[in-house]
Amino acid sequence: MNDLISNILRGSVSSIMYVILLLTLTKTKLDKKSTILVATFVFVIHMTSTIWFYVYGNLTSLSRFNVLLFIVVGLAIKPLTRLNFMQWSFTFLTTINIGMMIIILSFHLGRLFPYPQYANIILRFILYLIVIFLFRRYFITSYRSAVDNWPMFSALMVCIFLNLSYYFYVTKDIKNTLTVSRTPLLLLVMLSLSAYGTVFYSLKKFMELHSLKTENVKIQQETGRLHETAIQLEQFANYDPLTKLPNRRFFFETLQRFVTESERNTKNFALLYIDLDAFKEINDTYGHEVGDATLVTLGNRLLKCIRETDFASRLGGDEFAVLVHEVEDKSTALLLAKRIHMILQDIISLDAIECSVNCSIGIAIYPDHGNTSETLVRNADSAMYEIKRKRTGGIGMYLDPAQQ
Repeated sequence: MNDLISNILRGSVSSIMYVILLLTLTKTKLDKKSTILVATFVFVIHMTSTIWFYVYGNLTSLSRFNVLLFIVVGLAIKPLTRLNFMQWSFTFLTTINIGMMIIILSFHLGRLFPYPQYANIILRFILYLIVIFLFRRYFITSYRSAVDNWPMFSALMVCIFLNLSYYFYVTKDIKNTLTVSRTPLLLLVMLSLSAYGTVFYSLKKFMELHSLKTENVKIQQETGRLHETAIQLEQFANYDPLTKLPNRRFFFETLQRFVTESERNTKNFALLYIDLDAFKEINDTYGHEVGDATLVTLGNRLLKCIRETDFASRLGGDEFAVLVHEVEDKSTALLLAKRIHMILQDIISLDAIECSVNCSIGIAIYPDHGNTSETLVRNADSAMYEIKRKRTGGIGMYLDPAQQ
């Protein structure tokens, strides 16, 4: 009677804990209440079959029936999980492998205690709890990664299953087989645990490396976006959005740099202050779209007139400025100004519209007409307005009032 009770308890522990382990490893769609109902249903079926087989003393047939029962349970649970058939098969094999290893360990560890049949029950329950805890706490992410990559590890799982199941399903006396084959079975358990441990450890490392690589890619992408944003901010801060020429802010920074460099190397440079004449008439006659297109065309022409070392900018409205690097004398600056004046007056064709603009250009030479950026701008602007005052358009060099 004592043997029957211990056998029933031991079989019941295996049945209940097997289902809980299987549901732990699968991505189940069930809630906690449904999980308890499934486990209870399996427990009732297992209890009935256990009593039947233990009454007739056929433990080997019971172990084989358990495998069949586990298969039925697995097939019943499959639709309730988020796994495809091959992933479920992988998990089912893993659950059976773990169950067989726990049976082997609990059987031999139980024999170290008084009343081994009851120690076996307690140890089996504890081992299941440990395995479930370890999976939930540490291994579930790595295990699900192994399930997702089941083609890589299925052969290993099948080999472990075949080696363990040989001792359970070929024998006619399972208890005698567990006793006689103690050493090979324990070595097989160690080998199986090592195989699972290697898989989980490797996957953990691969996941860490993949996570690090993914993070590096994200950092590189974020760095690229920040760099693009910085370039855009620089464009907004330093360039005119219409003509793409440097704006007033960038012009004054560059002018100050020209002054500083010229002080150091005693080289001259020229400032050309350009104002378009009667540009408002183009806007009033043809509209602002044509006016904007005219400004873009004039800006492009201005760039073609100067060297790479020179600097052209749009100060705002219809005003432009050019810094001519290292001019030899006033005649060099006048020659460039005449070229710019002539090119800017060329006919501009915009679809069916043709128009042209005149311009007034005032010139100031560093250091003859000022040795600071403020003085140079003021004097070039003064020379330009002197031309506009005469309403003729053209070019004017700044003249010191003392020299007039």
